[in-house]
Amino acid sequence: MLVLQVGYNVMTARIALLIASGLLAGLTAPADDATVQEVMDGIVDPAADSLWDAVETTLSKEGVEEKQPRTAEEWAEVRRKAITLIEASTLLSMQGRKVAAKPFPAEAEGALDSEQIQKRIAANPAAFRGFAQGLRQASRQALAAIDAKDPNALVRAGGVLDEVCEGCHMTFWYPNQVIPSLP
Repeated sequence: MLVLQVGYNVMTARIALLIASGLLAGLTAPADDATVQEVMDGIVDPAADSLWDAVETTLSKEGVEEKQPRTAEEWAEVRRKAITLIEASTLLSMQGRKVAAKPFPAEAEGALDSEQIQKRIAANPAAFRGFAQGLRQASRQALAAIDAKDPNALVRAGGVLDEVCEGCHMTFWYPNQVIPSLP
């Protein structure tokens, strides 16, 4: 838990620097653009899942199976996902983007409903854009790993990507999350 908190604090400091430098200002989403929920469901989640799933080690009765991109085509496909995430960060950075087309309830204990999420983003848009910029940076790190054809670096970039995503979710989506204790 301490490691996650340290990583989260480091990422928060990076985001604060980006906000202070003014790199995240000025983009505005038209009212009829995709919602944050649609960008997440249709673009970010599938692309991030592809990056996280690109390198795996599976242990089973049959032995160890190492999965990673090996052919030029496999690396090119993973590269497309990293570029997709880089560009999705721009979409999420645009001011005025609605959270959802229709209100939705909180999905779990400690989560917020769409109206509460919208209010949190409206109260701190710079932080939300900062997390979007963190998504961009983590995705660029993944892209560098992909271009180097370095599966270990891709795994590390995936960890940074996970920290950014969870940091945003913990700030805007489920700030009061209830984590059950271990048995």
